[in-house]
Amino acid sequence: MQVYPAKQHFAKTAKNLNVPSGVIFVRGGETIIHPDSDTEYEFHQDSNFYYLSGVREPGFAAAYDIASDTAILFVNHVSADEAVWIGVPPSLDAYRVAHGFDQAHYTFDIENVLSALKPSTVYTLEYTNTEQLGASLAPAVDHRALIEPLHEARVFKDAFEIDVMRRANRISSDAHVTLMKETRQGMNEAEVRGRFVGLVLAQNSMYEAYGSIAARGRNAAVLHYTKNNQQLDSSEDMILVDAGATFENYASDITRTWPVGPTFSPLCRDIYQIVLDMQKQVIQACGPKKQWEDMHNLANRVAAQGLLKLGILRGPLDAILDNYVVGYFMPHGIGHLIGIDTHDVGGYPSGTQRVNKPGLRYLRARREMLPNMVFTVEPGLYFVDDMLNDAKNIKEVAQYIDFDKVAEYRCVGGVRIEDNIVITETGYDNLTVCPKEVDELESIRAVAYK
Repeated sequence: MQVYPAKQHFAKTAKNLNVPSGVIFVRGGETIIHPDSDTEYEFHQDSNFYYLSGVREPGFAAAYDIASDTAILFVNHVSADEAVWIGVPPSLDAYRVAHGFDQAHYTFDIENVLSALKPSTVYTLEYTNTEQLGASLAPAVDHRALIEPLHEARVFKDAFEIDVMRRANRISSDAHVTLMKETRQGMNEAEVRGRFVGLVLAQNSMYEAYGSIAARGRNAAVLHYTKNNQQLDSSEDMILVDAGATFENYASDITRTWPVGPTFSPLCRDIYQIVLDMQKQVIQACGPKKQWEDMHNLANRVAAQGLLKLGILRGPLDAILDNYVVGYFMPHGIGHLIGIDTHDVGGYPSGTQRVNKPGLRYLRARREMLPNMVFTVEPGLYFVDDMLNDAKNIKEVAQYIDFDKVAEYRCVGGVRIEDNIVITETGYDNLTVCPKEVDELESIRAVAYK
């Protein structure tokens, strides 16, 4: 793996900050202990700090002198006594080289090193503890100006970031295919989730990018279902698996839905094919200078057309779209930015407002797509009882829904299909390499029952 581009990330952030001088200062996370215990919580690095340092360990800090283009890493000092328990750490110079910094010092030298730079302003984050800067630098601290330039830097991925996200997607895609080959009626959702975790950890992923979802049948109507403890007791059901690995602290976010039995039931196939059509048309439409919100609206149009053909919806297509009827079947947005965080920063630039309409109100990004942004594309259709009961009481919506037909398809629960794409100069690059066509899935599922 190449050297982490910490200095380049600092320089990119400083360019967005648009000031000629000053120091950017950030601190990483600290180890947290369970209350009344000596057991540590699993450590996950602060995402903003990781972006600017590439350091996954607790107790570090980093700084960047804007005028001299100098990146400085502050390393957590490990005493000889601590080293007995956690091992002897690399040298200062080894840390400096591995993470692409110009200088490396221990954290107890923060005040001395940064004071010598005589910065007029120290730009940091609102939540950053600045005690180690000392009294001399306290008046120079600005907690407000950094966050938006830093978030905007994180929105646009460089070649290093895209490479590691491609690797995360490959690890996750391979794990999904293995699950498709192994999942059988009678297993438990917990076995499916556990198998995914084991597969990705074995490929040098440090942890899941988020809490994995393994939802069979009606459980798939819960968008963020995390119980993962029910039996796969019907071959007529599908199982929705929303699971992604991290690699080098960058996330993947992949969802596949496949039959519990060897083939899709007719009702499940109907809904699955609509969602697949939604995703394929949206991905094909993605490219630079297009609005992300328009991709959501395209998904709604394709969904409405499919649901009309099934008789679940009725009436004029434009009227269905104008009344946001599809939002009662796809209550979430079409996708989100992804990077170090699964739901990555920068989706709503300053001044951008949410649209308070069904489906759109949960859109996680409203902005123009530009090269080197990475988005998930994750359409879905769900039969959520409470939402559809609400729809019955809204005349403008209820007139376009055949609720008897809805009852027929209720057993499907929900379908979601999710890939991760990079916006390029000419279109998109799909990082996800996992089968999703009906015939592909049924061919793979046949392996599970041989």
